Amino acid sequence: MALLQSIKPGWIESSTGILTITFGLSILFIYVVLFTLVLHSIQFANSNIPFATAKNPFAIISQHYLFLVDGPGLIKRGYERFVNGVFEIPRTFRFGQVIVCKPEFIEELKNVRSTIASPEPWIDQLLQISHVMPGYFPSGGWPSIAKTTPGIIRGTVHRHLDRYVPAMNEAIHNQLRTLSFDESNGCTISCFEFAYSVVARSGSYTMVGERLANNEEYLKAVKEHILGMIMTTRVQFLVPECLKKYIGGFIARLATIGTRWNMHASRKILLKHFNARVIEYRNGMACHGNVDESVNSQEKDKPIEIFRWLYEGSVLRHRWSYPEVLGEMLLLQFAFIYTTGYALYSALYELARQPEYIESLREEVKSILAEYGPTVSGCNRMVLLDSFLKECQRLHPPAASITLKPGTHVGVPSSWIQRSSAYYEDPDTFDGYRFVKRAAAGEPNTKLVDLSPDYLVFGMGSHACPGRWMASVLMKLVISELLMHFDILPCTESSSQGPLIGSLSFEEFYVPNFALKICLRPRV
Repeated sequence: MALLQSIKPGWIESSTGILTITFGLSILFIYVVLFTLVLHSIQFANSNIPFATAKNPFAIISQHYLFLVDGPGLIKRGYERFVNGVFEIPRTFRFGQVIVCKPEFIEELKNVRSTIASPEPWIDQLLQISHVMPGYFPSGGWPSIAKTTPGIIRGTVHRHLDRYVPAMNEAIHNQLRTLSFDESNGCTISCFEFAYSVVARSGSYTMVGERLANNEEYLKAVKEHILGMIMTTRVQFLVPECLKKYIGGFIARLATIGTRWNMHASRKILLKHFNARVIEYRNGMACHGNVDESVNSQEKDKPIEIFRWLYEGSVLRHRWSYPEVLGEMLLLQFAFIYTTGYALYSALYELARQPEYIESLREEVKSILAEYGPTVSGCNRMVLLDSFLKECQRLHPPAASITLKPGTHVGVPSSWIQRSSAYYEDPDTFDGYRFVKRAAAGEPNTKLVDLSPDYLVFGMGSHACPGRWMASVLMKLVISELLMHFDILPCTESSSQGPLIGSLSFEEFYVPNFALKICLRPRV
């Protein structure tokens, strides 16, 4: 009673007024944000390109939301409307994303020079490297290193691919040694985690050498940093570009709170190991006394490390800065490890789901390995496995991705083109030997690494993936090892089954189903 008497008579009315004002200001703020979102989307859009659904304010807001939570689904809707043209996905704080569907436009796009169209600025926007790695864009433009890296990969990794195979085989065996097998039931594993881990270990041999490829702290940081990028990007897209250089690092930390993918902590670990490798490189160069001799060493038992090539051949010649090299390494890790890991994940999923392919694939692998061993030459002769992998990528690509404004992101809806009846007979049915049959019929571009307008997983023309040969060999080596020594079975636990694709999307990228498991049972 005393407490009630102490309350002033007008307190309730004033509190109600404060709540009303607060609520009104909140509603006003939401309207201002939505108005700004629509205004910026129209301002950045190409006036002569239609949107995926419509260009009215409500449709623009809806498309922003859909692209954030289900990018591939929105791209599919646009592709169905503009199957022989182009459409655009609106963006808030940067230029729109134009999706090219018309075959003639795709053919023209593949030959555009890298000085006019480059994937690097889009990848940076996607992964937010320049906002969490200060110095990657030294003057706000495209880093010169971005135009050089594809040539480095073609000139080192592809040309010396045979030298990487022993290291990749060792990485596969080392990853299998981390598994615990039950004598009767084998080993139940996360399908994506296994594929992701074996590619991370193998890719690290190529990028930073044997020692770090076997360093569990480094490998864990690589995997967590890539997945942390995915989580961070979903938040970073909501922040204006002018603010990202001030709060980008904070946003990166905030986005991964409560997850095991601590991007900030994992990046600190990666930089620690990169810096340690630089000291080793410098000490090695001091012993050799010659940069060229160190970079181009012809030691047959030791593959060239991409990080070493970038550092010794570039930083010390002042072509670009050390932060640029670090940023490029983080981009390369995503480009190779996540996409190849997803491709291997889809292949293991299909092998466990469709055991009728296993025996014929095993016989092919057994006969080729007996004659050629685990070599590039042997992998190139695995035509059935090549077709199987290409069919997996046709149905399960990692992404569903005129005069245009400078800065526009141009993409191709590969996922839906590769499921079109205009290019493929019975396109939604998995046929592991589809491309063997097409090759027998005399059709071109039937190998996994071949490029064509109806198979765009690796891109086309001057923008094609320069590491596709290595990805192909690595996947064949992994599956060959599994076929020779294990039975690959679906997991019987209901909680470990489900679709290949998870409940989230990463813009146009699919996110895997992390709960999906398979069983590896050693063969007697």
